[in-house]
Amino acid sequence: MPEPSLEYLSPTVSEPERRRLHDDGATLVALRRRGHDHGFLVRRSRPEQPEDLATLWRDDLPIHLPGVLDGGLEVFADEIRESLAMFERLRRGARFLHELEPRLEHQQRFRPTGSTVDRSDEREIEKIWMSAVDGEATVADELWAKLSWIANDESDQSLRISFSFGVEQLEEWREDADRAPFADAVCEEAFPECLTITGHVPLVEALEDLLAARVRFSERIVYSNANGGGAVFHHDAEPHQRGVIFGQFAGRTAWLAVPKRSLAEHVQAQARGDLAKRVASPAAALTVLDDESDRERFELLNTNAAFTERLVDSGAAFILEPGDALLLPNHGPDDTCWHSVFGVGRASLAHSYGMF
Repeated sequence: MPEPSLEYLSPTVSEPERRRLHDDGATLVALRRRGHDHGFLVRRSRPEQPEDLATLWRDDLPIHLPGVLDGGLEVFADEIRESLAMFERLRRGARFLHELEPRLEHQQRFRPTGSTVDRSDEREIEKIWMSAVDGEATVADELWAKLSWIANDESDQSLRISFSFGVEQLEEWREDADRAPFADAVCEEAFPECLTITGHVPLVEALEDLLAARVRFSERIVYSNANGGGAVFHHDAEPHQRGVIFGQFAGRTAWLAVPKRSLAEHVQAQARGDLAKRVASPAAALTVLDDESDRERFELLNTNAAFTERLVDSGAAFILEPGDALLLPNHGPDDTCWHSVFGVGRASLAHSYGMF
């Protein structure tokens, strides 16, 4: 990992010490998520963009690009404000269908066909189904936009809107690349601020250099992380997906991001008791990471402040401000960048796209 640009403070640090750091010009960010206090990040200066992106990408390391999206934020300032306002209405109980329909009124290519709620998914709020048409002909069906809670926890008001197609349980999106561009285009019609990323020509060219191929931004998600919320450790190692780009459009988030093999080493070093026995070898540690039902593994990754401190000290922590982007490489199930997100301060707005 690169040298850490952030310092760690214990959850028990005193208020006078935090005030002293603030008065000295440091930025302090609290790492709290759904009742678990992980401590604080201390940033003494804004980081610069790394120069050798190719090496970081090759090694599955997260790539922080501070300020790379600043120009797009200026162009789409009104759209970003409206998206933030939309999420606040949704938190207060507004119908997602009533929010999405006006966003598609300016065009005739995509038509909403109805909405459903999957009662078996405790996080899903509402899914809007759409068709892509050319005149009277349907050219793609079962496109959808789904509003859901990020966590199954009433204390976390973080929301996400994901765009895809087909039956989720059958993972049709993995096998049908022909419909994917239509789902991508629906997101762009509904959220014009997508162009902050997809219309950023130098950024797209840099990404295509990393991938050594043309890039399609797909399986798009629009996020609004709330204070004290966010996502626990996970990965995005999907078939054919080469990585993820996350763009911070408003508000702030804090991240822990680390290659899976390095994360397994940290787990080996920090595990105790029965978990330590189950991660005794590198291969076993990788297997345990994949077991989402393993409670000890979950608690170490997501509730243990000492483990968070270890990751921060290793350089795996990042603070994303408006205009920042974060790249998360993926080269396979064991060669991918795992990550964890903390909502900080007021509810934020961000977009995340898989790169195919």
